[in-house]
Amino acid sequence: MPTVTIGLPFHNASATLEASVRSVLNQTYADWELILMNDGSDDSSLQIAASFTDPRLRVVDDGLRLGLPRRLNLLAALANGPYFARMDADDLMHPARLERQLPILTADPSV
Repeated sequence: MPTVTIGLPFHNASATLEASVRSVLNQTYADWELILMNDGSDDSSLQIAASFTDPRLRVVDDGLRLGLPRRLNLLAALANGPYFARMDADDLMHPARLERQLPILTADPSV
């Protein structure tokens, strides 16, 4: 079970999705899973998401357009890690984000 689940919903994000995923792959902390959830894209976003072969990545696609709030709830329900990090398809994650945030979260459960 990973320590952190990163949930990344996407809809027609072909221009930015690859860079966003690569920023997760470049994390200095490696105990994570990334769930990429398609929200009814009709561009090449799904193909981009499926092109990554890292075993920590999972692509979820049901072919429906449900909207961001419902997708975020679905991502949280699929999470395996005790911590959940959220990203948008146009976000870039600092390489040390998880490495820096986890000690703070584990040191003080009220955070």
